[in-house]
Amino acid sequence: MSIKFRSDQLSPAEASFLKWQYGFDDDDEPFERALWQAIQRAWDADKGWGSVSGSGSGSGLRHLDRLGCNGAYPEEVALYARFKSERGDTVWSELIRRAGLSDRRTGKVDPTIERRSVAGRA
Repeated sequence: MSIKFRSDQLSPAEASFLKWQYGFDDDDEPFERALWQAIQRAWDADKGWGSVSGSGSGSGLRHLDRLGCNGAYPEEVALYARFKSERGDTVWSELIRRAGLSDRRTGKVDPTIERRSVAGRA
């Protein structure tokens, strides 16, 4: 799958994020994939830690903060945190608009359980 978008409208982090969300190509830089996966895991770990302990402020367990420190890709981390926030749909819609892509979330797809029940009746 190839994604063509107006890269002059996006920062390198935003372009990388859109490629990550739409699925990587075989010729993509493996480091980009690893970076976005590390950010996703940091987000999940931070959220999981907060729900287990109730505080989420254990020493050394704020992985996302550590990824966003000086010299550690703060733009990518900030973009991901904005996307995962309550304003996530607004952030996504703006990126899609600026990139000149169609929003792939607009198609209606039946949940797996509903597809199975329809297939079972046939």
